[in-house]
This record gives sequence, C-alpha cells and structure tokens, in this order.
Amino acid sequence: MSLSRESEFRIQLALDSAWADSTQRKYHGTIENFLNFCDTERVPLNDRCPASEHLLCAFASSRMGSLAGATVHSHISALKAWHAYRNAPWKGGIRLKLVLNGVSNRAPESSLKPLRPPVTRAMLVVLASHLNLTDPFDCCCLAAATAAFWGQLRLGEILSPWEASFPTSHIACRVHLSTSINQNGPRKLFLPFTKVKKNKGEEVILCRQRDSSDPIHTLEHHLNLSKISADLPLFCYSLPTGVICLTRRKFLARCNSIWLLAGFKPITGHSFHIGGTTEMLLSGIPPDVVKALGRWSSDAFLRYWRSLELLAPLHVENLTHCMLVSPPSA
Repeated sequence: MSLSRESEFRIQLALDSAWADSTQRKYHGTIENFLNFCDTERVPLNDRCPASEHLLCAFASSRMGSLAGATVHSHISALKAWHAYRNAPWKGGIRLKLVLNGVSNRAPESSLKPLRPPVTRAMLVVLASHLNLTDPFDCCCLAAATAAFWGQLRLGEILSPWEASFPTSHIACRVHLSTSINQNGPRKLFLPFTKVKKNKGEEVILCRQRDSSDPIHTLEHHLNLSKISADLPLFCYSLPTGVICLTRRKFLARCNSIWLLAGFKPITGHSFHIGGTTEMLLSGIPPDVVKALGRWSSDAFLRYWRSLELLAPLHVENLTHCMLVSPPSA
C-alpha cells in the first residue's frame, strides 16, 4: 500500500514516541548485542530481521549460565519491539519459550539480585534529625523524601535529571500542589506524567503524620524557605546564585550519606515507593486502599510487598475460631 509522505511521517513520529527514553536506551543496547552475536555467527544481513525462531533461540541460549532469566526475557522483548518497529514479522514461538525457560532454570545464583531494601518510617525520622533544616538544599531533600514515601512516588515523577532545567511535561511543579483539602491539611499533588498513565497524569494524596516524617509540615517548611514560582519544579531550592532543581543523584547521595552513618543499607530511588507501600500495609490499611493510593497494577503490587514476616502475624495470627459444621449425611 502506498501512502502519502505526510502519513508515513506521522506513523514514524508515533513509533519514535512509543517507548520512554530509558526503555529506548536499553533496547538499543540489546539490539547492538544481537547484531554483534550475528556477526560472530556470520549470519547474513537479510536473515537478521526478521530473525528466525532458530536464530532467536541461539541468541537467548548464548546468555545461559551468565544472566538471570528475567534479563534474557527482557532482551527478547527488546528484539520483539525492534521487529515491530521495522514492521517485520515476529517468529518467536513455543520453542523460544522453552529455551527461555531453560535459560531461567540454569541462571547462576550470582545473577539473582537481592530485593531492594525499602525506606522505612524510622529512616525518615533519622533523616529529619540529621539534616540541617535551615539549609534550603537539606530542607528540599527532606520534603522530597517524605512526599515520595507517603505518596508512594517514583522519583522520576518529581525530580529533574538536571540542576539547571527540567522536562516541563514530566515533573511535578509548584502549581501542581493543591491547597489543603480539609481541616487536617492533606494536599493533592498532580503528577503530569506517570509510568502507567503517561501524559494523562495522575493525582496522589499527601496526608499528615504525627512525627517528623510528616510530608505536609516538611513541604510547607521547604516552600517557606525556598520561594518557588508556580512554573518551577516543586522540589527545587533557592541559593544566592539562583534556583537549583533537586536531582535524583544529589538527593539519593544526601540521604544515603546520613543513612549509612546510622547503620542502614544504601537505598535506590524505588525504595521510597516500596517503603511507603510496606509502611501502610504494616499499619493495617486495607491492601486495596494501599493499591489505589500507590497506583499499583495488581502484579507489581504483590511483587513489591516487603516485611512479610511482619505482615503475616499482623493479619493472620490469633484468628477467631470458627465452629466447623459437619457436612450433611448422604
């Protein structure tokens, strides 16, 4: 079928926007590895895309014994996306699934990553007691930490990758924070871009807490100390030289510098999301409410539960005895 140049351009533009930048970078690396593998195996150029199932099985099995099964699955997913991008038929089938199962079963123990430790409420209290809350940078870090924890946020939703600028359509700004929605002072925060809803955005609710991990108090103190205009990121801070965006790298480095000295393990950005989820579950909030507040899909929600050794006694121990009723006789 022959289409106009304008239609072809729109199709290409849509395809180029189909994946997040971080996903495209990962996929690009996998495709390079696949093409290098084809070079080593002397696979003709015309046989690389579309790749036969036999070639896909060979590439997947070349990772056997060195990578985790989930990693190899993601590599095959990248190749499948590459085929779709090039409008090439995908020939992976049952045999490829069996090979992937075998690769998973033979994954070395060294390839299995330990679960990322969650941030805890106690860690936020330690953070609040060791940061200099008269310093705009430290104050901004504490506000971001408490908001990310209690809002079950991903850091990419609130922190800019750069100090001097920010992706305007992706980062929550001062204007996105509502005023108090009731007498206790909770606030809504609109996230203009999220992992699931993309540019439709989503709202989260930040509620008051009774200790120094309270996100409302830390946010108000941050905003009083750093006068931020409505169009700037919520988590930026004022210096004599101007306003600086809080970046993920500097934020995590500052938090970990305190937590390591206090005896905690270093954490990653996702530790705030899973930490807030775990804290709410341990506090007895119904799982369906936690799921809705954290904007979890069902599978991911179950995968990232933590502290099951605490959750199980909380919800299962000392259940009320129910009288057994014998089935009616035939």
